[in-house]
Amino acid sequence: MSTKISKNLLPLISLILILIISGCQSTSVTPHVASTPTPAVNLTQKQVLTIGIVSGDPAGTIEGFQPMMDYLVKQMGDLGIAKGEVVVTPTFDMMNAKLKSGEVDLFYETAYGALDAFENAGAIPLVRGWRKELDEYHSTIFVKKDSNITSVDSLRGHLIAFAEPDSTSGFFLPKAFLISSGYSLSERSGTGTIPSDQIGYVIAGSDENVVSYVLHGTAEGGALENDVFDGLKQEDKDQLKVLAQTQDLPRSIMMASSTMSQPLRERIISLLKAAAQTEEGKTVLKGAKKTTLFDELPLGPQATMDFLETVFAPVR
Repeated sequence: MSTKISKNLLPLISLILILIISGCQSTSVTPHVASTPTPAVNLTQKQVLTIGIVSGDPAGTIEGFQPMMDYLVKQMGDLGIAKGEVVVTPTFDMMNAKLKSGEVDLFYETAYGALDAFENAGAIPLVRGWRKELDEYHSTIFVKKDSNITSVDSLRGHLIAFAEPDSTSGFFLPKAFLISSGYSLSERSGTGTIPSDQIGYVIAGSDENVVSYVLHGTAEGGALENDVFDGLKQEDKDQLKVLAQTQDLPRSIMMASSTMSQPLRERIISLLKAAAQTEEGKTVLKGAKKTTLFDELPLGPQATMDFLETVFAPVR
C-alpha cells in the first residue's frame, strides 16, 4: 500500500522540483533595462555656460534655446565647459541681478533689454543677432485709412495703442520716438477726454489687439514692429495707412556678463558668427527666437550702446 502511494506521488514530486529549479534560475537572470545617461554632477560654475532669456514661457524658451547651448558647449571642451543651461526670468530686473553676479553668462535680447543690461548690470555687447533674416527693425505708427488723422501731429488729443509694456518695438521705441519728436504722452485707463496737447496711450496686450483696437475704433492709432505690420493679412492692411516710422535698431544683441573672461567671450563670438555656415548651426539658431545668423555690430559695441542710450533717453 505504501509502495503504491509512493509511486503515485513521484510525478507530483518531480513537477514540484522542476518548478522550484526553474524559479531559481529565472531570478538569477538580470532583466534588460534601458540605460539612462548619468547626469553631470559636481560641476563648478565655470564649467556650466548659461544663457538668460526674459520670457513668460519658460518651458518653450528652454526647448528653443537648449540646442544652441549644446552646440556651443560641445566645441568648448578645451576651455573646461562641460554643460549648457538656459535660465529664464519673468523680468529684466531679475535677469540683471543674475548677470551682475555671474550666475548668467550670456543674455540675448532686443535693443531695449540689451541696453538695460548694459546700464544696470554692466553687461558687455558681443554680436548682433539677425532674426527672421532681418538685421535691423523699426516701429511703424499707423491709423485707419479713412481716419481724419493725417500726421503724427494730429494724433494729439487722441489715443494710440501699444502692444506690451516690455516690448522694444511695440512700446519703448514708438513711445521714445513720439516724446523725442516733441509730444507729451499720458497712459489712459478709461474713456475720458485726452487733453489736446497730449497723445494718450493704452497697452493692448498683444500685436493682434493693437490691430483690433485701431480697426474697431478703440484707439485711433497703433504701433507695431515693421515686420509684424508688413505681415498683416491683406484685408487688414488695406484698411490702414502709415503715419511714421521710427529709427532702425539692431534686431537683437547677444550680451555677456562682465564676469566672463575675455578669452571665453572671444571664443563665443567666433562660434556664434560661424554657426550659420553649417546646416547644424542654422538649425540650432532657428530655435533661438528664429535667429538667422550672428555678425558684428556695425557701429561697434560701445558706439551701439551710445546710440541706443540716445534713442531711449526719453523713456529711461
